[in-house]
Amino acid sequence: MWRLVRIFSWIVALGILTNLPISHAQSLRPDEYGAVALIYSHELSALGDRALFPMCIGVPSDTSTKAVFEYLLKSGIEVSEASVCEPAMAAGGQHHPKDYPHGLRIFVDKPQATPERRISIHVVSDDLTVRPGEHSAATLRRGTYHLKKNEVGEWQVVGYTKEYDSKDEQAHQSCDCPKAASIPTSSFFAASHLQSSDFEPNTIFRVLSTSFPLRSRP
Repeated sequence: MWRLVRIFSWIVALGILTNLPISHAQSLRPDEYGAVALIYSHELSALGDRALFPMCIGVPSDTSTKAVFEYLLKSGIEVSEASVCEPAMAAGGQHHPKDYPHGLRIFVDKPQATPERRISIHVVSDDLTVRPGEHSAATLRRGTYHLKKNEVGEWQVVGYTKEYDSKDEQAHQSCDCPKAASIPTSSFFAASHLQSSDFEPNTIFRVLSTSFPLRSRP
């Protein structure tokens, strides 16, 4: 009897769980390549002049890189194969600069799909070029795109969760600069009282030089 009760309880619990909207990690399916193309375009737009050639796409290891690459090319998107940005180097010996990692890599990973025809994809955009004094690639943007299909089956971006953007650091650093020297009000007051009859040669120069005495170079 108790065995039948346990089996019945297990069936009820299983029925409840199957009706919940469960999200799950997975590889990219062919019908989701359009989402990757949309993300790629959005990233290039957000990066602006930080996006340097060559530009490559990275996908989860269980997704066909060749299939995604060909889809992007057919969509008219300018993209290079991953081997162009990250060429394989033999151990030892000398290498040409082009044999080292360089350019932009947009890596899409951790696709999470839900039954509501929505998908979330984590994206990291890296500048792979290692410059003098640096030892590793620099991350430009990192965050998660949230997408869904519209009535006609086209992917749309419905949200973006930002984790990092190098532009924020650049904006913060640009504020740590010396303030511009202020011009004494007296000079503007003197200049504002000039009339058209006063615009004789060297008139304005004499007024401004009163407030800003010229100094000879040392």
